[in-house]
Amino acid sequence: MEKLKDHVESMRKRPGMYCGDVGEYGLHHLVYFLLEVVYEEGRRGDCRDAVVELGGDGSVALFSTGSIVPAERLVDVALGADFLNEPPIDAWRWGSMLPVSLGLSSRYQVDVWAQGRQWRLLGAHGRPVGAVSEVTPLEPMPVSAAQGIRVHFVPDATIFEVLAFDSARLSRRCNELAALAPGLRVTYVDLQQGSRTPWHLPGGVAQWAHVLTEARGRLHPEPIAFDFAWEGLRIQCALQWSEDADLTLLSFANTVRTVRHGAHVDGLILALRGALAKLAGTLRREFPWSGVSQGLTAIIAVSGPPGEMKFAGPTKELLAIVGLEESVRRQLKLRLVEQLRGHPVTPKLLARRQAASRSRP
Repeated sequence: MEKLKDHVESMRKRPGMYCGDVGEYGLHHLVYFLLEVVYEEGRRGDCRDAVVELGGDGSVALFSTGSIVPAERLVDVALGADFLNEPPIDAWRWGSMLPVSLGLSSRYQVDVWAQGRQWRLLGAHGRPVGAVSEVTPLEPMPVSAAQGIRVHFVPDATIFEVLAFDSARLSRRCNELAALAPGLRVTYVDLQQGSRTPWHLPGGVAQWAHVLTEARGRLHPEPIAFDFAWEGLRIQCALQWSEDADLTLLSFANTVRTVRHGAHVDGLILALRGALAKLAGTLRREFPWSGVSQGLTAIIAVSGPPGEMKFAGPTKELLAIVGLEESVRRQLKLRLVEQLRGHPVTPKLLARRQAASRSRP
């Protein structure tokens, strides 16, 4: 137990090692860590509902109907037993993420509901206060379910330089989560604003692309969507062209937004250009990207075991899985040629190429 307490003290002295920094980035990652657990369980079908609640006192709460931490292990999990290779925790995802959010808080409360009973652990300055206690009478869960866990914490003002969460940013993250784990229902509640936003996108990235282009004058009624596998990874992609000239390109590796894109996006671009070049009968020359990207909303997401997500650099902005680019290019090109042959958007895209060719000096 003393070793675990020392670990919490070490975490609080060097918070940047665990959450990135003590500014806005690190602050929001206290919530993102918990949402990663929800995503993993939602992706496996083990979690149906989650609620993220932003309080008016600077606190955040997350409730999940997925796996719980057994009451007898709550103290060990809160202190970070998983980091120190202590006896394994059944709910291993909570064991790897929960200690950071709790350890860098000024106060917290964790509630667990299971088998018709409720248990609670309180903490201050990153450490548990007292033992786990049973709550009677039983309090209702935010969502009706057989079991659930709720984590409520306030970031520590002696650690973080920024304490105000960006409500729009948290809501956006919930939207992403609902799209990347289709079937998961994520509700975002801002108590200060008195707003409640349910995010539910059972159609996944295809439905998300459709929503994003709602006011952009779509060139075809429904997104072109693909879902295929490679080396134990799942690749989901959705494409929707609109009348405007803007390009929207969103890419993900599990829950990580790869803002500098990487192998999955490179493969997508090559597949698009190659497929349209084949349909245009110009195999010796790649289809110009300008003819593809105009008005395009594209979402590509790679999901799989976290350990398989390889990035270039420590910031996780650029996905660098060896072989992924070629696999996406090859598999997606075949599917695109099949889908785009006879598709209503294809003549419009080919016409852009002809217009670009005529405009060349």
